[in-house]
Amino acid sequence: NEFLEYWELKKDKLSIVSPEDENAVRIMTIHKAKGLEFPVVIYPYSLEIYRQINPKVWYLYNQTNSIKSVLVNYSNRLNYVGEQGKQLFLKQREQLELDNFNLLYVALTRPIEQLYIVSEKNISSKNEENLNHTSGLFINFLKHKEIWNSEKQDYSFGNSKRTKVPVKKENKTTTLNSFITNSWKNHNISIVANSSLLWGTEHGSAITYGNLIHAILAEIKTENDIFDVVNKYLYSGSITTEEQENITIILKKLVNHEQLYSYFQQNTQILNEQEIITSDKNIIIPDRLVIRGNKITIIDYKTGNPAKKYHKQLIKYAKALEDLNYFIEKKLLVYINSEITIEEV
Repeated sequence: NEFLEYWELKKDKLSIVSPEDENAVRIMTIHKAKGLEFPVVIYPYSLEIYRQINPKVWYLYNQTNSIKSVLVNYSNRLNYVGEQGKQLFLKQREQLELDNFNLLYVALTRPIEQLYIVSEKNISSKNEENLNHTSGLFINFLKHKEIWNSEKQDYSFGNSKRTKVPVKKENKTTTLNSFITNSWKNHNISIVANSSLLWGTEHGSAITYGNLIHAILAEIKTENDIFDVVNKYLYSGSITTEEQENITIILKKLVNHEQLYSYFQQNTQILNEQEIITSDKNIIIPDRLVIRGNKITIIDYKTGNPAKKYHKQLIKYAKALEDLNYFIEKKLLVYINSEITIEEV
């Protein structure tokens, strides 16, 4: 009981080291397995292809000049709301198919030697498979092969014997006589161990989210960039359709915020993540600089809770820019969570 209480208190900061010995079992998400391969893979799920949690879509609205689009619930009813609703419904449905078939492809192509699929017998009383689930797709495959038997529970293809014996490689050790570096603390770097991500801790997810938001905002200068940039991350497999929608909503809140709106307009000189060498030969990289003549507004993005330690970082940026004869108009810390919070330093 004491250990469980301790783990509950510390779970966001602790991680479990996952061994890679020949007798070890690694448990991970499909996303985490991308680009990896394993001798044996067990895939014990049936994906519901069209399932989403509270999905929403942007519906173009031209009844007034002040509102260009509205956020509406995505459901089958959208298919019957004019041609635009039908197209939105079909586009979302196609995107869900693409996302989930990509996931299925990744899961089924990780093994080198053996693949075990544990699925559901998802058929109706009429002996029809449910093609909205991947379990139904597996049954459809067996029917196509003309080997489906409703009484049979197991199907096997190929040779189940192991074909390879893992050979451990000897590690060569190199000793360095000297090693010169700067403290990681000077660079404001957050590191997430693979094991932490593997076990899906909230702390690891928070760092991943923060890095993702920073990467996306580095490519956005105006509101017009949001759609293309977020879609690029979607099509590269970095985010899912649901994450795409949530991130788009957050970014629109950001660029249309009354205190930030003027910093995301056309015909404004913007420098995103511009490297600057300071007078003491260090390199600083502010998230966003908005330049108007000889005046600069510094914007730095954060995720999570506000903290005074971030003030020092912004003051350091301002000092470096003042040394370059710029006048600092504003120093803004922008906290990006479900809501946008702005702190002027």
